[in-house]
Amino acid sequence: MPVPKKLIIVFTSFYVIIIIYILLFLFIPDFQDVVIQLRENLTNITEGSNYLWALLISLVICFLGSASIGFPIPFPFVLFSLSNSILFRYLDAGFSINETLLFGGFWLEIIGITLVGGIGSALGEFTGYAVGYGAKKVSEERNSEVFNNIDGFGKLILENPKRTPLYIFLFALTPLPDDILFLPLGMIKYPFWKCIIPGWLGKNFTILFYCCWPIFIALGFSNQGIQSNNNSAIITEAILLLVTLAIMMFIMSFNWTKLLKKRIKKRESSTENR
Repeated sequence: MPVPKKLIIVFTSFYVIIIIYILLFLFIPDFQDVVIQLRENLTNITEGSNYLWALLISLVICFLGSASIGFPIPFPFVLFSLSNSILFRYLDAGFSINETLLFGGFWLEIIGITLVGGIGSALGEFTGYAVGYGAKKVSEERNSEVFNNIDGFGKLILENPKRTPLYIFLFALTPLPDDILFLPLGMIKYPFWKCIIPGWLGKNFTILFYCCWPIFIALGFSNQGIQSNNNSAIITEAILLLVTLAIMMFIMSFNWTKLLKKRIKKRESSTENR
């Protein structure tokens, strides 16, 4: 199936914007200072009673990240900043990174951000499912190639129904936007309650990974005897977003319906030869 021109234009535009962002950050000191300053302004959001606001921000940004249709909202940026704020409070208090990791209170704050964010993601997943549920009718009426292809992707996932929850969990475990999976599941009317539980569990691990980025970076710098900073984190986030877009583009443009038909034909042929 030829890739729709509009899809190519949209993804190409996002790629160009992100690459320009990376180049500006690397080579324009003033732009770099602005980006870093914006991040540092978020570091006090988890202090004291502000932690409740941090939980609310985690809930909302993860909801938006899962509810966005067609393009992933870069919510890892916000989760990183919230986690970074918690880490900096302990480091500013005079504790080393290794000492900080031994505090139960530190991990409780990180887990709190993770679990609330997981709830937000679970609620946001319903949006993609609902759109897919309605898009099935659009696909039947208008014979849309894009919707038909997404429908084929969903049927491919359901080829072995017993493994579908595992696929949902593994898919939620990746940085991919959930609507890529929940749209086709909605189109084939797969029971939502069977989607939400493995999706929520997978998202918890994903969000925890995002929240641990500052820890990984700080440990890496510490082992090298280098003071931790935001530069590597910002570049890592941008690169991750580029990879996410590449995988998303592949899934939306690959002819899953054709692959499904080939697999069915191959299975029928194998059955006849027995």
